[in-house]
Amino acid sequence: MTGFPQLTLRTLTEADTEAMHEFIDLVFVEQPTSPEVRAMDRDIQDLPAGRAVGVFDGDEVAGIGTLGSMTMTVPGGGTLPFAAVQFVGVSPVYRRRGVMTTMMRHHLHTLHETGAEPVAGLTASESVIYGRFGFGAATLSARFAIPRERSALRPVAGIDEVRVRLVPSAASVELSEPVLARYVTRRAGALARPDKWARAYAADPEQWREGRSIVRTVIAERDGETVGFARYQNKAEGSAVGMPAGVTDVNEIFGDDTAALAALIRYLVGIDLIATTKFYRQPADSPVIHLLEDFRASGMQVRDGLHLRLVDVDRALAGRTYSAPVDVVLDITDAFCPWNAGRWNLTGDEKSAQCVRTDASADLALDVRDLAVAYLGGSTLAALAQAAQVTELRPGALTYASRAFATDLAPHLPWGI
Repeated sequence: MTGFPQLTLRTLTEADTEAMHEFIDLVFVEQPTSPEVRAMDRDIQDLPAGRAVGVFDGDEVAGIGTLGSMTMTVPGGGTLPFAAVQFVGVSPVYRRRGVMTTMMRHHLHTLHETGAEPVAGLTASESVIYGRFGFGAATLSARFAIPRERSALRPVAGIDEVRVRLVPSAASVELSEPVLARYVTRRAGALARPDKWARAYAADPEQWREGRSIVRTVIAERDGETVGFARYQNKAEGSAVGMPAGVTDVNEIFGDDTAALAALIRYLVGIDLIATTKFYRQPADSPVIHLLEDFRASGMQVRDGLHLRLVDVDRALAGRTYSAPVDVVLDITDAFCPWNAGRWNLTGDEKSAQCVRTDASADLALDVRDLAVAYLGGSTLAALAQAAQVTELRPGALTYASRAFATDLAPHLPWGI
């Protein structure tokens, strides 16, 4: 039997742009991307930064994976540098050849060796892939499908003081992004949105419409100031008996306060000829849950959101604060990034924290993947222990540490990377 040829990893350059586009169309089962979409992809991929790699069989691409530099809000309201893993995939003819492992090892080891971002993350097209590399599902993402006839909202003070108006999406970034920036400070797991991503979210390539309307942007104003915005698309349809059966897809919705958010929701669920309004990428504790009179009708669904990787557990744990004083020794396993393995003493409170190596006896034992799940407060250590993913080694340590890691609001990744 002839052996497989040697695969090699190298940094991608702008000369690889066309091959990258063709590869992305292949692995993500896309139609050939339009020039407009390819231009946005090139901007986001940022090949000149030198953080994109490919695995090659000669001139043939076996896999690619890029890193983007962003900033993530962590519990306590602080921020950490965040490495966004993007455009990662393996050619179907090179599966089970270690291509993904090679790229992930390169990225994570390079981040550690250079002292770059202490945390990395991605959104997964297939959620089972990344656990073996130490990524854990750190946030949940909810969606709602609200029928018009059951869309009544509970009373909200100040809702009638908010004006909503349509603005051209192409010119909306200056109005919308400050609202999102304020939201990001209020939710752990949220990423500050770079300008190039903001422009992409306001863009309206025909290729992305899939039979729907153009992207429309509605803003909420109070006293002449923008206090919220939403982006949506409509698809008008009729039922067999001639009744309107259209759908509104709400791609984004953010408000500075409940009145602004409720005013936007009231507008969106009341659009003529629309039978169902769908809200995507909502936090697991979305205000929609409590604003609807008939929440059962919302058809709430929840799935994984941000898959988080603690590149350096000491820097990551010291980079957030804790809702209660904590002094705990964690015995961490990490087969993929061995520098994280061993015992760490985490001390901290609502103001600051530190995490250092220790020879002291461990209080809790867990894998780095499950530490990532609990890191932003999306799941508690106690809940993970119920699933046998955290082991309590000192009686009482689990409850004590679990409360310290918890957050008031569920973490949320409000836009996709």
